[in-house]
Amino acid sequence: MKTYPILLTAALALAGCAGTRPDVRLTSEPSIERAFDIIASVPEGKSLMKFLRKSPVRFEYANTPGLCHKFALKSGQIFMPAGYKGSDLVLALAIARAAQIYRLSAQSGLEEIISEEEELGSLFQARIALEINLVAADFAKAGGAPEIKTDFCTYVLETSRYAMAQARREALTADADCQRPLETLENQRVWLEKTRKAINDETFYQLLYERDQARVKKGSMTSSEAMKRDAAVRALPTYEVYRFQRTFYDDQNEVFKRFARLYAAEVDRDAAWRAAHQAEIDRARTEFSDCDMR
Repeated sequence: MKTYPILLTAALALAGCAGTRPDVRLTSEPSIERAFDIIASVPEGKSLMKFLRKSPVRFEYANTPGLCHKFALKSGQIFMPAGYKGSDLVLALAIARAAQIYRLSAQSGLEEIISEEEELGSLFQARIALEINLVAADFAKAGGAPEIKTDFCTYVLETSRYAMAQARREALTADADCQRPLETLENQRVWLEKTRKAINDETFYQLLYERDQARVKKGSMTSSEAMKRDAAVRALPTYEVYRFQRTFYDDQNEVFKRFARLYAAEVDRDAAWRAAHQAEIDRARTEFSDCDMR
């Protein structure tokens, strides 16, 4: 029996209970409901909303600083910045990005949000923006929303690879209000390899503890949760520790492989989408030709 819970257990358990019930409520905020309607009105958004109805998570406004999404997936919540309330369209873009990241996490089983998910989220957000025919004036209603506008302009005026690199840079920049810097998949793999080598070694417990403490520092886990997880692992009988370590390593290794496949598939999907929607991209290049991408 596994005693070390993965981050998405609560959210996925909620999904299992909810199923496809028509009364699933994803938010208590009317403006967020309107944003969901916008997302569902375009092809890219339909499958996302279908996923959210099957595997629901709660979207609410954050009462903390930072114009960014914040994840509390153990409690099945995603918090959005209240500063986007002025524009349903811009709010829809912010929600679409956060929801796509949640979908990737749920499908892969990753225990925490990583920079590669932000990369893919930025591509998805831009495609949604193009499909809803976003114009420059829409950003003004949300205080300019430079953090979204810049990412969108980068996707339209540059390339997807450049847009991903920009999203990665942002994700790896320290920002305590936005639970950053994030980890990368490579860093996670290096860390996992250390756990494999820490067989019958006190280092194994320390590696788990230090990782959770880093999450506490970023605000993605509470201190009490970290303490409980540490206590649960250290309480394992000696004869079960080796089995736990091997199971933990094997499970996490499969998660990383699964995400790598998802990542490659999403990059290919974006390339195909761009090729099929050149007219929308050209229209946006004219509309946003004076975009400041500094």
